[in-house]
Amino acid sequence: MGAIVERRLHEPESQTDDPQGQPEQDLEHLRTAFLKPYEELLGQVALARAADIYALYPVLRPPSSNGKEGVPQIVLAANDYLGLSYDPRVREAAREAIAEFGSSRCSSPLAGGSTRLHVELEDGLKSFLQQEAVALFASGYQANVGVVSALMQPGDLILTDLFNHASIIDGARLSGADIRVFQHNRHTHLESLLKRERQSRRVLVIVEGIYSADGDIVKLPEIVEVAHRYGALVMIDEAHSFGVLGRGGRGAAEHFDMLHDVDLIMGTMSKSLASIGGFIVGNQALLDVVRHNARSLIFSAAAPPASVAAAGRALQIIDSEPERRERLWDNAHFMLDGLKTRGFRVMGSETPVIPMLVGDQVRTMEVTVRLREKGVLVCPAIPPMVQAHRSRIRAHVTAAHDRNSLTRALDILEEVGSALGLCSVPDSEQSDPPLRSIVQG
Repeated sequence: MGAIVERRLHEPESQTDDPQGQPEQDLEHLRTAFLKPYEELLGQVALARAADIYALYPVLRPPSSNGKEGVPQIVLAANDYLGLSYDPRVREAAREAIAEFGSSRCSSPLAGGSTRLHVELEDGLKSFLQQEAVALFASGYQANVGVVSALMQPGDLILTDLFNHASIIDGARLSGADIRVFQHNRHTHLESLLKRERQSRRVLVIVEGIYSADGDIVKLPEIVEVAHRYGALVMIDEAHSFGVLGRGGRGAAEHFDMLHDVDLIMGTMSKSLASIGGFIVGNQALLDVVRHNARSLIFSAAAPPASVAAAGRALQIIDSEPERRERLWDNAHFMLDGLKTRGFRVMGSETPVIPMLVGDQVRTMEVTVRLREKGVLVCPAIPPMVQAHRSRIRAHVTAAHDRNSLTRALDILEEVGSALGLCSVPDSEQSDPPLRSIVQG
């Protein structure tokens, strides 16, 4: 990486203990050496920017605004499943909270960060999900990281679905427990791991209600039966299924009539609840452990009052307006059918989370940019979100989409997809691509 860097890395300390005297060129070499493990990544980013296909971090405008040069913007990249983020009642709740409590309490829940709004939301979630206790976090990511690392210890065993969210994996790693990955939605593989690995230790099985990358639903009855038979507890991440699945929108646990069979239910406020934050519900003893052990709860500022108030109002609307969920599912079925008819491979999705396989991360970015130029915003899913050969664009359908917008989006998707060779799979021949196994056992 250069003679200057080599010299400085090996010179005696007395010759290099004056950082102020280091020439700017030497500093640039040191930074380059530091980034050596990421040369390939940075090269790909540079190429994508040079080709004008760098698609990360788009600027989203309100639903009523137009894009550049008057092109209408159809947002399929937001997780606002019930269309509540612009609901006047939700926005008014946030405004009133700021007027009463300010923009933030600027302290952790244990140091005065909670308000009556936090308590009201906790009570609302406990009642809605029919559970004994709840803990609120500043984000869904913090909830998963905090809960898993708070409950599990070195020597324990965590069994996680192959497609689980990064926050679950990070929480498992922080716990120090042993981690085993079971094949996606395969209760038979879960059972084989339990037989081999359980021994006489504590075990936690973690799944998602709707898997965020593929849009399929967890096979919860089979997972819970196997886990409980072998003495393991089950935690379900309902981030994408809360407000979406179940007769009352309570998630996959309600969808399968298993609200009282799963041991822990995690959710986020940043999707159907149209806000930001996370929560975990379960029995009192489990939640007491979480409240006293979860570092991402104890050492983080509490969710702002406006966010909590918005989520609380959204929860009331979810409970009182089931027609929103009906409209969401009508739109999801319309979009899924339209994409399959046009030859897109939707990777087994059966929900408002709709992936479209591209199979190459560079081409995924190109598709994303071309769609954006025509006014359709989708989410690119590339490594580390997914394996490179399973790179895809992802659309999120909501109750707020009207049929005209979705029809226009389908036409634009077909136009771009056909030009880039993505619409070649007849509806009758759709199937998932082979999954490159990264699981042992």
